[in-house]
Amino acid sequence: MKKYIKTEPILTKSAGERPLRKRLLVVCEGKNTEYDYFGKFDIPGITIIPIGTGLSSTKLVREVDIVRKTQEKRLKINKFDEIWVVFDKDDNKDFEQAIELALSLKYKVAYSNQAFEYWFLLHFIDHQGGAMPRTDYSEKLNEQLKLYGVTFDPKSKHVSEEMFEVLMAFLQKAYDRASKIFTNKKKQQQEFQESVTTIHHLIHSINGMKTTAESRKEENKRKSLQRANRYY
Repeated sequence: MKKYIKTEPILTKSAGERPLRKRLLVVCEGKNTEYDYFGKFDIPGITIIPIGTGLSSTKLVREVDIVRKTQEKRLKINKFDEIWVVFDKDDNKDFEQAIELALSLKYKVAYSNQAFEYWFLLHFIDHQGGAMPRTDYSEKLNEQLKLYGVTFDPKSKHVSEEMFEVLMAFLQKAYDRASKIFTNKKKQQQEFQESVTTIHHLIHSINGMKTTAESRKEENKRKSLQRANRYY
């Protein structure tokens, strides 16, 4: 297998500030995939508590407060800095209702239509957001993963350390693609329609990642300020 060196993403903070520290509770629909994936992030100062419930849409959202209280008691903390709900459209008719309910309860939402594995596909495929049956996800994903000597089992749905390592090597591509798709769909008021994922919003909260275009713009601005300061 071609090995990739796992690097720690840079946390965004202003000059002179202490390193960012926060606790995230990530309540997921999936018991394996999402739980495995988010549990493998190792970012200094960031504590991620992923919980797989096996529940979906509004049932999942209504369970969050119970999960929160249980985890706060277990960890002996007053509260989490952010509470995220992660779920899919699948065949659920209350998908948009669940998003609205979660936001009304002040939770942050990372959703996918049709399923979470679409986020994985965007690491390798420059998809444009058209319809794609979720039954095709695993086959398309494994076509890409086999190039690096790893596979994703659609039955167990576990994310291995090796698979996570490969995904991290292409995280920026997935972030850029997911952001572009979501932005375009939102302009057309289709931000909930297949195919779309907002997992990149949660990634930003975890490691401060931005799109390549945003990072380039900030770098150009920094260089311009440096040039300007030379004249003073």
